[in-house]
Amino acid sequence: MECTSVDWLAMKMQASFITAEDVDDWHDAQRVVLSGLAGLTASVVAAVGISQGAEVRWRIDLLAGVGHSCFQDVRCVGELIYIGYGRQIAVFSPMTGELESHSLDGYFGGLFTAGDLESSELGASVLVASASELLRFDGRGRLLWRRSELAVDGVIVRRVQDGQIFGDAEWDPPGGWEPFRLRLNSGEACGTQIRGQESSS
Repeated sequence: MECTSVDWLAMKMQASFITAEDVDDWHDAQRVVLSGLAGLTASVVAAVGISQGAEVRWRIDLLAGVGHSCFQDVRCVGELIYIGYGRQIAVFSPMTGELESHSLDGYFGGLFTAGDLESSELGASVLVASASELLRFDGRGRLLWRRSELAVDGVIVRRVQDGQIFGDAEWDPPGGWEPFRLRLNSGEACGTQIRGQESSS
């Protein structure tokens, strides 16, 4: 997966996962490490390269502590880069060089942007799904809310409409999906009963 951001300092930022064969091409890039629960001596399991125009700028090494990954994604949203891998979602700012990471409850599942959902209501914010929860980040990469115990093995967002998030949660794998609705501004349940939780109207 490769992403291209809006113009930053008049040159587009690009980010993508680096294959093992291409790691040497990023030797001169500034190195940032995402270690997860492991120390900095853990082995590198994946890497993301960030370039500006034709110039390599950063290499974000993901260490074994981030967890095993069935799914991975990297997205450029505004001036930020979101990286989902293992049991982590990380937000990197090329402008400041700062990397902020959030542990997930279970595996990383997917990223959902306004473009993915064709929804202007989402704006520059981003929805992140894990095996059992949904998180929303604002346009500055700050965590707005986290909705836990939404599923046991997968969360999919279908659309955002009228201030609500419509999606499906898997409670009885394989294939035991149930619909849910959450308030976009708070992550609270609305209308549809969420298994094991009380719904609010």
